Amino acid sequence: MPVPDRDDYLNLGGRAVVVTGATSGIGRQTAVALSRQGARVALIGRRETELAQTRALLAGDGHLVAAYDLTEHAGVSSLIRGIAAELGPLDGLVHAAGIHATAPLRIATAEQTSALFDLNVTSALMLAKAFRHPKVRAETSSIVLLSSAVGLVGEAGVSAYAASKAAVASLGKSLALELAREGIRVNSIAAGIVETALTERLRSSVGAAAWDEIGAAHPLGLGTVDDVAGAALYLLSPVSRWVTGSVMVVDGGYTAR
Repeated sequence: MPVPDRDDYLNLGGRAVVVTGATSGIGRQTAVALSRQGARVALIGRRETELAQTRALLAGDGHLVAAYDLTEHAGVSSLIRGIAAELGPLDGLVHAAGIHATAPLRIATAEQTSALFDLNVTSALMLAKAFRHPKVRAETSSIVLLSSAVGLVGEAGVSAYAASKAAVASLGKSLALELAREGIRVNSIAAGIVETALTERLRSSVGAAAWDEIGAAHPLGLGTVDDVAGAALYLLSPVSRWVTGSVMVVDGGYTAR
């Protein structure tokens, strides 16, 4: 595999990348960042209106929109094959779709836990399975899964969510070993709390004092969606060609405590 030109390492011109959770937050900003680096992006999400809004933000041409509920696991293979049929062999996949839930143990339910694992973990596995098909992937390609800093350290009140994100990180490591021979790199990003519409709802629900504590737990302060999108671009780019099975921590120092 040739070493990329370091002066052009983030030029993703001509590459085709799928981004899930593209309706908002990290998924939306990752898609925008990819398009600005010349990639053609397939946007996946459940809400058509928000997908159209993301599409309008993309630079360049050749993008497509696919409204789909990733918990409908049986159709994921057909979805990804259809995208590849339109865009050509896929160079990358960013799985940013996911559910966050704050639920102390006293109110946790089996149904909520199943829903968390269904989208955060099972859909990641099914997407990777669909992506690895020889008629879908490019000769060398990269999968990026969104984990979380709380999947690496303990945090009260989010046990089921943290467990699902720890599973994502572990899944990425195992898939990296299994898919290396097929030219597919797999990495995950353990993100801290970033400012999104979701965190605004969290801020309202926990109150000002608790929110100040959350901010203080991040030595560099809370992040932005651009911080995480930048990490995803690195893992999708040729400059990370020797990086697989890693958990890239992007958390403003949260897990360094």
